[in-house]
Amino acid sequence: MKPIQMFCVLAMLVLPAATAYPNSTGQYKKELENSSKSLQDLQKSIKEKRIEKEKCLLDEKCIGVELSKIERELTRFQKKGDALKKDIKKNEKMLAQSENELKRAGWEKQQWINTLDSELNKWNQYHYSYNSLFRDNIDEQLRFEAVVQKRSYVGSALNKETMSRQAINRWQAAKDKLKELKGQQEKTLQDQESVRAQKKDILKSTIGRRVAAEADIAKLTESAKALEQMIIKLEKERKKTEQEAQEKRKFKEKKKHLIWPVEGEIVLKFGRNKHPDLDTYIISNGVKIRAAANSDVRSVGKGEVMFSGEFRSYGQMVIIDHGGGFFTIYGQLSEILVEEGQKVQEGTVIGKLGGAKQPVLYFEVRSESKPEDPELWLK
Repeated sequence: MKPIQMFCVLAMLVLPAATAYPNSTGQYKKELENSSKSLQDLQKSIKEKRIEKEKCLLDEKCIGVELSKIERELTRFQKKGDALKKDIKKNEKMLAQSENELKRAGWEKQQWINTLDSELNKWNQYHYSYNSLFRDNIDEQLRFEAVVQKRSYVGSALNKETMSRQAINRWQAAKDKLKELKGQQEKTLQDQESVRAQKKDILKSTIGRRVAAEADIAKLTESAKALEQMIIKLEKERKKTEQEAQEKRKFKEKKKHLIWPVEGEIVLKFGRNKHPDLDTYIISNGVKIRAAANSDVRSVGKGEVMFSGEFRSYGQMVIIDHGGGFFTIYGQLSEILVEEGQKVQEGTVIGKLGGAKQPVLYFEVRSESKPEDPELWLK
């Protein structure tokens, strides 16, 4: 027999009961109720966290759509900004060109005005001097046409100057409008970039909350699984305890109805007995039954053999576990006919007594390791 088995047998034979069964079922039931409530709370928390996760995923999707839209808008505004820059550059080029044309028109106007003044002086000198007495009609006509031509050149130059000024005003107005549009576009672009940054922060926060929710779900699910395993174990223990309690009740019902392990008479009673040879008293945890030689020793009830073998002063011994904390012990056997772990029924022959003239069987009944008077249990 293994050392641990020997220790269990010694503890059963010598030590009193450490625990009592009657309250165990209630304790298991209470613990099961508490564990079930805790599991419900965990499952509720898991459900809430899953809802939170789904909400975060939905928020992420919505924010992603909004960010995509903002990115498209930013791209559009950037393209529009680039186009405005090109228009402004073109406008500035045209404005510079108009300013140059204005300068050229002014210079041209001044040149023709100077030329016209010169022609007019010559005209006046010719008409208002003695030369007028000798004037030539053809020459006069040519001089007159030259003055008229010069005046037309001055008028043309003035017209060019006016048109250049008008062009400058138009291009300047266009430039101012383009700059205003560019300012508005840059402001809108900044606003969109600010919104994008805010959405990215929200997305980052949402992803963080979703990741945290997933981590919580994993932890809570792990705890729920562990709790479920505990509940399964507690349920098994409860059923086992209930079964033991039921077996105990059944065995208790057999009080005064157990079969005798062997036919014979009790020669040593349970409890305090006076030694026949010594002037003293001894305490017996069981009874001794004197029987015929080679008598069969039978199990007094259904159970499982938890020990069979030699054990100190008990000699060849068999211990049977009847469940519910009840054990019966059969000592002083000459032969053992069962093995440890073997299932036995009421009346199963588990051993034999010796061939001596008056062999004796030592018999005990224990309830939760506490010895009880076998005579109170036997028929």
